[in-house]
This record gives sequence, C-alpha cells and structure tokens, in this order.
Amino acid sequence: MHALLRRPVTAVFLCAAFTLSASACGRYVGDLTKPEILGEAIEATESAESVTVRSDGFSLAVPVKSRTSRDGRGNCTATLTYGASDTVDVITVDKDVYVRSSETRLRREERDRSPEDLEVLIEKLTGRWTKSPADGPDAPEELALCSRVGFDAGLENGWDDDSAKGDPTTVDGRKARKLVKAGGESETAVYIAAEGPPYILKIVTRGGDVPGTTTYSDYGRPVEAKAPPAEDVVVVD
Repeated sequence: MHALLRRPVTAVFLCAAFTLSASACGRYVGDLTKPEILGEAIEATESAESVTVRSDGFSLAVPVKSRTSRDGRGNCTATLTYGASDTVDVITVDKDVYVRSSETRLRREERDRSPEDLEVLIEKLTGRWTKSPADGPDAPEELALCSRVGFDAGLENGWDDDSAKGDPTTVDGRKARKLVKAGGESETAVYIAAEGPPYILKIVTRGGDVPGTTTYSDYGRPVEAKAPPAEDVVVVD
C-alpha cells in the first residue's frame, strides 16, 4: 500500500409503466405479488443510467449521512460523514479519483503513525485532495462510494406473496406506491414510482439494528463532476 496513506473503506420496465391500468402484457399491477413488484423496481433502479442517492441513518449509535451522484460513464461525486466532523469527499472523472478527508478522519485513519509523522500528514493533506487512478490495484477504497446502485439481498426477502398494487402516496411531489414489510422489531417501507419506469424513490427502515432513510432522485440527469484545482491536489504515485 502506498506510503503516503494507509486506508482501511438492460433496464426492465413494467409493461404498464406501473400504473393501475391494464398492461400491454395483459397483467394488472394488482395481479403482481409484492416480491414481483419489488423485483421489477430493483432491476429498473440498478439499471438507471444516473441517479443521486442520499442516506441518513446510524452506525453504532453514531449518525451517518451520505450523498452520491453517479452515472454510467464513471462520473461521480460523493460525500460520507460520520458524526459531526469525520467526513470524506470523493470525485471520479476522466478515469481519475480524487479523495479529500477531514482532519478528524485523517487522525482516526492514521492514528498508528508516530505523532510527528501524523502532524506532517495532517498539515499536508487537510483541505486537499489526493489523486489516484480509478482502475487497478492502486484505486482507493473510498471509490466504493461511487459503485453502481445495489441492494442487499435481504430487501427482497420476508414479503408475503399476496398480489398488491401498493398504497398510493407521493414522494417529493411524484406519484408513488408504498409497500410495507413488518417483521420482528423493524419495519421497512419501499416507495416506488407509480408513473414511468418503476424506480425506487425512497426506503425507510424503522427499528432494528440499522434504522434510516435512503432516497433516490435525479434519475437520468447529468452528473456535474469536475476535477479539483491543480493546486489543491496531491498526486499519489
């Protein structure tokens, strides 16, 4: 590992465009089971050309927030924050990845250095970006923040097989269908676009080990990713 830093970190659409009218396939949304509806939504979301994902939750009782905008061409901007000040920013553009860590994060990740070496590193990197290739063994682990949208396999498990069309609602003014799964001490609600491709718009988990809210927006919009100013960049060889 490089001496400077040692870091641990065909879209498928419903034939009815997910409306309540009869579909071109001869099925009504109300004829689909909840797992089928969710499977269609997951596949459409994972296949989206671009999307912005915002997450707000907790890890070991510490607030964790993230925001990622990415597209299929490799452009991405992302921010991940633990607590009040442990933050990392990531930009990927033109096959390069830029990472900027807050002083709090640098001190946590590099705590095994000698006090003298740590202070030199803090002075050199606080407020600046490191630059690495986005491909190959030297790509930083923070690049994972810019991975394509994926869902835990457990999201599709535990739903009953009753046919459903979802409770009508809205998410940021957009018509949606809400599916709810309750089990044990937790409840998961998935909000799916009711018009156009059945993109997932929001997932809310209450109770359990990982409560939180994740929203999905800006489908198909260009991602404005620009390299930082050269004077603010440290190249990682």
